[in-house]
Amino acid sequence: MTARRNTDPGESGMNDRKKRILWAVVQDYVSSAEPVGSRTIAKNYDLGVSSATIRNEMQDLGDEGYLEQPHTSAGRIPSIKGYRFYVDCLMEPSRLTGEEEDRITHMISDETTKADEIFRNMARVVASMTHTLSVAARRVSRTCIFNYIRFLPLDDRRAILLVVTQDGNVSNSVVNIPPGSSIDEMQLLADKLNHFLHGKDLSTTDEKTILSFQKEIERDLTPFSRIFVSMRRALAPQQKVYSGGAAGLIRQPEFQNVEKMQDILNLLEERDVLHSILDTAMDRPLAVRIGSENPDKSLADLSVVKAQFHVGGELIGTMAVIGPTRMEYGRVIGLLYFMQKHLEHMLKNKE
Repeated sequence: MTARRNTDPGESGMNDRKKRILWAVVQDYVSSAEPVGSRTIAKNYDLGVSSATIRNEMQDLGDEGYLEQPHTSAGRIPSIKGYRFYVDCLMEPSRLTGEEEDRITHMISDETTKADEIFRNMARVVASMTHTLSVAARRVSRTCIFNYIRFLPLDDRRAILLVVTQDGNVSNSVVNIPPGSSIDEMQLLADKLNHFLHGKDLSTTDEKTILSFQKEIERDLTPFSRIFVSMRRALAPQQKVYSGGAAGLIRQPEFQNVEKMQDILNLLEERDVLHSILDTAMDRPLAVRIGSENPDKSLADLSVVKAQFHVGGELIGTMAVIGPTRMEYGRVIGLLYFMQKHLEHMLKNKE
């Protein structure tokens, strides 16, 4: 399967030579984690042009926003725009080796393995093969008819969010009161949301539902985003979440300083963020969000490759691979494509 091709008009200035050089810069930087110079590209990649020509083209790519220069005297690295163009237009998913295919097929095809165990094993295997943090969730379907939500004051900064469904199920969680807001304002928002959602089947609630509500009340709901994450978790089909690979991610060069390492550890503790990654709606079975494209600021230095797994048209599980923007996108995507094919076939037989 080939990568999705970008049809943005801005591509018109990207000639074939620039594409080959951008591809080479991404390949080299992913491998070395060091800024890339024109001499390195000329030496390691047979592009049929001189180092001076490559240097000029890299300058143009920098001016166009595809490359960045971390330091004045250093080489260049891909920007978010450069990675996006690479993923959409230049990358091909990698093929797995026979040994890797056998390892995954054996894990998925074991008749004694339950579906939940397959998702847990899958998270561990993907993490070990890609040196990333992998999060997988097996979804258990249930109908969920919304009744109402209510906020109960806990202290000056926090409230208890109650989510009640028509079958009597009650979920509660502690949420922060957004700065500049109050418990009365939150309950007023809840009253409006209760009217908007009452009696609706929200087993597939997603960001589009919240955006529709935001449009109806003509108000920016960004300060309440974490509250909506908690609400969606309570209303969404139940799922068991498995993760693996935190140690491998922390060992990546990008996260060697204490501050960056702490950011990763904080991410692991923010279970709402991980659940939100898995719950976010997708318009295709596999999607890539790079750096600042991620809606949560805690993911601004990371990329997320997310795959959904369906059986008979029903979503039965999700996996997200979280790594540095300097991710081996082709390998990760190739691995997830392969897993989608074999896992869905296996779970279909188990159902």
